[in-house]
Amino acid sequence: LKDIIKEKMAKKSEDKGEKVDEKAFESVTHEVSAAAMKYALLSCACQTQINFDIAKITDFEDASAPFILYNSTRLRSVIAKYESRVATGELPPLADIKEMEFDELVDDKEWALLMEYVLPFSQMLCDAALPKLPEPPALPSYGTHKVCEFLNAMVRAVSGYYGPAGVRILPMTNHVKEGEHMWNKNAMWQRVHYLTALRQVLDNGLRLLMIEPLEKM
Repeated sequence: LKDIIKEKMAKKSEDKGEKVDEKAFESVTHEVSAAAMKYALLSCACQTQINFDIAKITDFEDASAPFILYNSTRLRSVIAKYESRVATGELPPLADIKEMEFDELVDDKEWALLMEYVLPFSQMLCDAALPKLPEPPALPSYGTHKVCEFLNAMVRAVSGYYGPAGVRILPMTNHVKEGEHMWNKNAMWQRVHYLTALRQVLDNGLRLLMIEPLEKM
């Protein structure tokens, strides 16, 4: 399992032209491999036979711990880039969330993610952890698989929200240099807060599965 994870992550780094620190790479691949096994076990409903499909549980594109972790680190990366540009003085510091009206969130995907994943997260946990008690002697069926399914569906939606084909979160450097008439400061602040909320939900869900979110993959 770990050898396959290492091979796939090495290929991703190679494709990006990134230099790999061997010590950090070993640590991250160990964490991702352990997460893949935990997710594979916890994604199965009670009284369901567990079949390990190595190709599936090491898939970085769908329904696996590597897939969820990778997209969690993508959110962290955007927020880290914003903080880095604030530190250099290029962008203004983040305004307090209490000052935000969130009226600049005009993309339908933003509100769909909020209504389908951020707000229902706590109710999903209640449904998974506090199932309806059946008549004795039957035992209740706890649903760790519901958490896995929820996170996977959420990440699929998040991955299509921003990026080259989605919403731009941070302004381009040349637009910043040209002046604020070229970019929307309030929209940026609102979306940084929004991404922080998405990341928090993902990280909370991962930790409930005993998977620690990563800073970078």
